[in-house]
Amino acid sequence: MTDRSIACMLITHLPVKAEIRRYPQLRGKPVIITESYGSKDMVLDSSAEALGVRSGMPLAEAMSRCKEASLIQADSPYYNDTFDKLIRDLELRSPVVERDGLGCAYVGLEGLDLMYGGEARVIASLLQTAPTEFNPRVGVAGGKFPAYIAAVTTKGGRATKVPRDSAGMAAFLKGLSIGLLPLSWANKSRLHRFGIHTLGQLSALPEGAAQAQLGAAGRRAWLLACGVDDSPLVTNEPQQIVEESLTFPSPTITWTPILTALSTLLGRAFARPEIGGRYVRTATIESHVYRQSPWVKRFGFKEAMGSRDRTMFALKSRLDSVTLPGPLEDMKLTLTGFIGESGIQASLFSDVRKQEQLKEMMRQLESLLGGKPPIYQMKEVEPWSRIPERRQALVPFDP
Repeated sequence: MTDRSIACMLITHLPVKAEIRRYPQLRGKPVIITESYGSKDMVLDSSAEALGVRSGMPLAEAMSRCKEASLIQADSPYYNDTFDKLIRDLELRSPVVERDGLGCAYVGLEGLDLMYGGEARVIASLLQTAPTEFNPRVGVAGGKFPAYIAAVTTKGGRATKVPRDSAGMAAFLKGLSIGLLPLSWANKSRLHRFGIHTLGQLSALPEGAAQAQLGAAGRRAWLLACGVDDSPLVTNEPQQIVEESLTFPSPTITWTPILTALSTLLGRAFARPEIGGRYVRTATIESHVYRQSPWVKRFGFKEAMGSRDRTMFALKSRLDSVTLPGPLEDMKLTLTGFIGESGIQASLFSDVRKQEQLKEMMRQLESLLGGKPPIYQMKEVEPWSRIPERRQALVPFDP
């Protein structure tokens, strides 16, 4: 593996698999994991037994298709923690690991064949990082996108390597759907209207034709359809975590001792030297519940918190509307998303202040979602062009 070599580790339906691992009695049964968006309940994930149910579907429609399904409220902190543990295991095998959303990670393989005694042993080691029931898939290629495609198209527990030569790459990609491209739904629909349904059909077009219709996104999609992806691997910065915990003398469901315990844990956390006057954006409370499943609540703060009292006030106001599932046996507090003091100081200029607010909003969304939020903005590409579609392009928002 002398050339650039990248592996994509992919775990499909990770939320459902994580819930089944936590509650084995759900195995083999129709399961729907729901998530609320404002006043609407949507499907985040579903098991194979929930026939006709798809991610992103309104819950009412999903239940009309699978009335016998078990409903589970999404536990995003648990899913992210589960995947983060796998990421840490991957980092023990390779110094270059990029987490790309929930269930997908890229691993740099350069030099590992010498360490493990061959490429096959490297791939086997990557597959062994995930529990067998997660059915991880691995794709190997010279770029991130073809490695991802290889992982998507292989079977659970297996690995697929993409040919390095251009002819082999073209043959591998040509019959696959353009739905695999990182394009917006509108752009994919536009390609379908033009009769472009596969990666092979897109790569057969002149590069300029794709760019003329979709701007910079079209050129990027055309290159990916040709198997060209030289984007670098971005190693993950280790996320600092501060944890404190205690056990109640006896299970309690009364708010007074619970809030007292929370205040105690916050005091311990903010007294830790690693916080050192910095501010926190996210707090997670976890408790074992007497004779019931664990209770987990994650809170993102609109403004980063820098003291126990302010954090306690914010948490107490949010907990006022929470109904406990039963007596709590213990409590664990986890603080994440730390920023320096300068990160929340107001600017003297209104435009700079707005930019700071936008950055802070994006940090909060990223912390809550566990990945980059799907927010885009219009940017000028060729404002002088006579073709309206070439004047502007939709790009990921980066304040």
